[in-house]
Amino acid sequence: MRALATSTYVPTFLAELGLGAMLPLFALSVLRMDHSAAVAAASAVIYAGGRMGGSAWGGSLSARLGPVRAALVGLAALAGGAVVCAVSPVLVPFLAGVALIGFGHAGYHVARQGQVESLVLAVFRARALTTLAGTWRIANFIGPLLGAAVIAAWGLRAAYAFAALTVVAAIVALRASSSWRRRPPRPARSELRHLDVIRSSWPILRTLGLAVLLTGAVRAARIVVIPLWAESIGMSDSAVSLIFAVSAGVDMLLFYPAGAVMDRWGRAWTAVPSTLLIAAGTLLLPFTSGPTGVAIAAVLLGVGNGWGSGVLMTLGADVAPVHGRDVFIGTWMILQDAGGLAGPALISGLAAMTLSTGFFVVGGLGIVTAGALWRWIPPWRPERHLPHAVD
Repeated sequence: MRALATSTYVPTFLAELGLGAMLPLFALSVLRMDHSAAVAAASAVIYAGGRMGGSAWGGSLSARLGPVRAALVGLAALAGGAVVCAVSPVLVPFLAGVALIGFGHAGYHVARQGQVESLVLAVFRARALTTLAGTWRIANFIGPLLGAAVIAAWGLRAAYAFAALTVVAAIVALRASSSWRRRPPRPARSELRHLDVIRSSWPILRTLGLAVLLTGAVRAARIVVIPLWAESIGMSDSAVSLIFAVSAGVDMLLFYPAGAVMDRWGRAWTAVPSTLLIAAGTLLLPFTSGPTGVAIAAVLLGVGNGWGSGVLMTLGADVAPVHGRDVFIGTWMILQDAGGLAGPALISGLAAMTLSTGFFVVGGLGIVTAGALWRWIPPWRPERHLPHAVD
């Protein structure tokens, strides 16, 4: 637990403080550059595209360097992206910074998942991973609050500088951890390629992997639906950040109960209700016309996302093969990130007509996704689950 706290949970908390401050701001920053809502929604597509590259890179880097050193490289990329966003007054360099943020965050995400799995017994896997998810949810609750204060004092771009500082603090914490000082030997170089892993795992990837992709789309869409709808009804930037904080506050309360339910009754008990609740929150937003209604929808989205804490990571860990595990986890995250690209892209494309149309489509997709998860999550047999843990 000490090794997990110092090498994973503390750096994650610090890095996600900054990310929590930035995530609500991508679309708002583009709107402040006098671009349309469709272009603003596309900023989340750019972020998700960066994440896809970072997931593939993070899996390969973890296999070569080990998860601790791969985590540090991911944090460095994340900090660099925040700096680029802070100093970019026009669209193209700003979006390059957003892509770098996504790239570094995903690389770090894959690496820190490897850190947890290297230290935790399989029987406690869901709770350890949902605690990791809960750590960043707590930070994502505090981050928008701090971001709102920074914006009120120094303006929108100052929030990105604040985020860069918190990520640098995460790098310092990781370098000071016992896991870094132990300097374990580098893993033996694997000859497995992503294509080999995809081929051998295709039965899982084409079914449960598809459900993960759809889940990623529904979850990522929530990042843009709140700020875009709030902007369309005339809410201020700081009010949007505060509503994000309210949503994240509800979200962060559920990570440990969700992990306990997963370890006791199975993954479907969190994955399916979570997706349905996110769909419901998205469908509710077009019927709101003021801060109270937006806040209610945001709370519903927070409950849904919180109840699904760590479930996609846990499912990936459950079905990952023994050989090529890091590469598989990277591939698994690519599916989630591909969904993360598709959801905001759908909102962006349909925003040219009306925002509400995009919201209704994403909400309907959430209902379909819940059915796919129910169909393809493996049956829960406690005495037989996690077979690779005893190989």
